Amino acid sequence: MEWLKELINQLQPVDKNAPAFWHRYSAALKEQPSRDTPLSEAEFVVFDTETTGLDQRRDKVLSIGAIKVRGLQVLVSDTFECLVQQEGAPATKSAEVHGLLSSQLEGGIPEREAVEGFIDFIGNAVLVGQHVAFDIGMINQMLKRQGISGKLRNRSVDTAHLAIRLERRHADSHTLKTAEYSLDALCERYNLPTEDRHTASGDAFATALLLLKLLSLAKKRGITTLGELMKG
Repeated sequence: MEWLKELINQLQPVDKNAPAFWHRYSAALKEQPSRDTPLSEAEFVVFDTETTGLDQRRDKVLSIGAIKVRGLQVLVSDTFECLVQQEGAPATKSAEVHGLLSSQLEGGIPEREAVEGFIDFIGNAVLVGQHVAFDIGMINQMLKRQGISGKLRNRSVDTAHLAIRLERRHADSHTLKTAEYSLDALCERYNLPTEDRHTASGDAFATALLLLKLLSLAKKRGITTLGELMKG
């Protein structure tokens, strides 16, 4: 009943007191592309967040990286990237992974400005990420802290789930090895570069390249429209 969920999302009223960027976003969602849209014509925003940890309720976003894919091409000139000011944030184990220091984050932008810029960037595009539900959840928490009652309502594609779907059509789920579907493993399998891993922009770019590989594989499986891609 994905179509019903989309209809409900489109009919949700917008708080008249919401900031201008949220009104722009809500208006854009009313013009989401049809499920019959060919994948070759669809616009995707591939994004990643670096965070203080994995608890969506308590941890915070330190950086966001996003890049657009349109016409089955990665648009390297159409990107969004920011560091987010979060007091004391790097004093966590996650700092060992993303490498962000307090001194770097001090040069970042306020959370309100970061989430507003990201929302304006994505518009009604299909959101794509490796385990994208986590990143969407972190953005939703940013919105909540800024007094926005709504959440992201774009269609979304998880590259890990899509890879599993395309590669293991008839396989037993009990034999699935999740490590084989990490971003590093998938990039290695498809001979994709992985420079700047564990930075938001680097991971977004690697995931965008992975998306193109998966869309090519999807075409061979007879998947050619957004609606077909969103199934399963």
